Amino acid sequence: MTTVEDRLNARAPAEREPRRRPFRADIQGLRAIAVGLVVLDHAGVPLLGGGYVGVDVFFVISGFLITGHLLEGLHRTGRIDLARFYAARARRILPAALVTIVLTTLASFLVVSPLRLVDIVHDAVASALYVPNIVFAVRQTDYLAGTAPSPFQHFWSLGVEEQFYIVWPVLLLAAYLIGRRSRTVLLAAIAVITVASFGASVVTTPVSESLAFFSPHTRAWEFGVGALVAGFGAAIARVPGVIAGALGWAGLLTILVTGVLYSSDVAYPGSAALVPVGGAALVVAFGARGGVDRALSVRPLQVVGAISYSLYLVHWPMLVLAHEHLGIDAPLALPVGLAVAAAAVPVAWVLFTVVETPVRRWRGPSRRVLIAFTAATLVVVTGLVAGSAAASVLPLTSARTEPERSAGELPAGTPFVPANLSPTLDRAIADTGEIYTNGCQQNLRESTVLTCSFGELDSPRTMALFGDSHAGRWFPALERAATALGYRLDTYTKSGCRSEETAAAWESSKNASCSAWREAAVARITADAPDIVVLANHLGPTPGRDPDVQNADWIDGLSQLYDRLPASSRVITLADSPEFAASPVLCLSSHLDAADACAIERADALNPAIREAQRTVAAERDGAVIDLTDYLCNVSMCPAVIGATLVYSDEHHLTATFSRTLATALSARLAPHLEDVG
Repeated sequence: MTTVEDRLNARAPAEREPRRRPFRADIQGLRAIAVGLVVLDHAGVPLLGGGYVGVDVFFVISGFLITGHLLEGLHRTGRIDLARFYAARARRILPAALVTIVLTTLASFLVVSPLRLVDIVHDAVASALYVPNIVFAVRQTDYLAGTAPSPFQHFWSLGVEEQFYIVWPVLLLAAYLIGRRSRTVLLAAIAVITVASFGASVVTTPVSESLAFFSPHTRAWEFGVGALVAGFGAAIARVPGVIAGALGWAGLLTILVTGVLYSSDVAYPGSAALVPVGGAALVVAFGARGGVDRALSVRPLQVVGAISYSLYLVHWPMLVLAHEHLGIDAPLALPVGLAVAAAAVPVAWVLFTVVETPVRRWRGPSRRVLIAFTAATLVVVTGLVAGSAAASVLPLTSARTEPERSAGELPAGTPFVPANLSPTLDRAIADTGEIYTNGCQQNLRESTVLTCSFGELDSPRTMALFGDSHAGRWFPALERAATALGYRLDTYTKSGCRSEETAAAWESSKNASCSAWREAAVARITADAPDIVVLANHLGPTPGRDPDVQNADWIDGLSQLYDRLPASSRVITLADSPEFAASPVLCLSSHLDAADACAIERADALNPAIREAQRTVAAERDGAVIDLTDYLCNVSMCPAVIGATLVYSDEHHLTATFSRTLATALSARLAPHLEDVG
């Protein structure tokens, strides 16, 4: 997110400063539109589910301004003073960012649950080093969802932008020199990079949306589009005013419409990003004419545009920390979200006035500027590392212990976090079980069917486990039960890909690899024709859905699933485990002596409509449903800790440790359904 005051610091030997380009009030106003879309979307405004396209608008603006400055410098001097360029970028971006990182980290220590602190400080370090997008891509963060996002998650776009700033002038200079100072070759190189990056985005998005969302190589084309607008500025200027005005208005309308029509359900960025990026390019190219400039030059937009970078920096941590303080077990109420977003404006103005503007006007020697900001970054990172060490030693259990006990029906739950808790809170996410650790659970991206065999391997009686990550979490119990019952257990599981679906969802999945895997898995199961097919999937509560309509949809979908599976196989469904609105693990770390506060009401944790559909179809098709909810919940509540065992690793996945305690109960429930099989 660059400002109009930014100018390339390349100069001819006889020049002290490069020629300043005219102020573009329309671009300043466009910045306000972009940051407004982002902030209002994050605040929860229901009609702006696609507000995230504001970031794409910023990328186009940055590509246009930076490339325009660089091309102007190359044209005047035939060179780029990289040190001067990087110093200008550092003055513009680092001061406000570093201040935001430090203040957000300090606030997190006051507000955030202890278990989250270490990860948050790690995110702060990544943000200070401008690689948070890489961290989030590797972590497969979903920027558009999640109950407990990082307060530094929005730094992903700054990471992409900084990485662009580092590489782009070098690429332009190389293309300029290799092309023998030909402007045509230089623009062709920009076009090739832009097209290649767009192709990478389109190809990567269906396979790994998080990787495409956060990666610089799948976002570079958006800067490239802005760069091409800058490169073809002379041709654009020759477009007649009437046409230019119409195109400018069309671009602005396109941005606003995508902000309204897009949502988290859109596979993004991919080809979908072409629409807001194209709209931004039209405004940048033609916004100075045809009345668009007057609309974007109104005083409120100019003020917000001036503080847009600071506003982007502060609004997200303010929203996240407010949500954390009020409780992440429910969405942030719209009035609260709007109030926090409004409060972010004066905070951003202070950051802009006190930090951003004075430092940006500092005109020391380039090398001194770079050394100063490098030192400041190292000081901040050192402090953050020390903060991480402090966070890592915070207690995650109470001082009391609790005897281990066998699984039983209607558990009361343990009202504190035992000192002998297993697994420990900080190991909960990693407590996945053998099917994950030995590579038998397929990941979100791949479509190859991974099949592993367990239990009585030489037994003629066979059982297949078919489902998503919840099937993987039922596996520790089912593997022991299958062994006790004398069955070989073959697994067909893939994260994020349910084996039970409505008819419409089976035919069309947002995850392209899911459809391919599901069809291949059904073919394998049909060929093997196991005696038993066990279905287990994430089918949690869906507030707001009409239960009668949902029940009918699922009866239809499950009936079709039975038709796909071998007629000789008996289908047994495991009713899904309870689902919490927010991670009970995080809650427990803040309620070490009051674990009851982290339980969820049984009525809120289940999906009765889907469960009834499962029972209906099973009764009609000689199948069965095994429901172990009474081992997870009592009459009214579903506790997070039972005995000395942690039940969940996140909002809805069982820990492998607790799953194993259910083996005996599962075996007893399975046995009656196996008597006439084989």
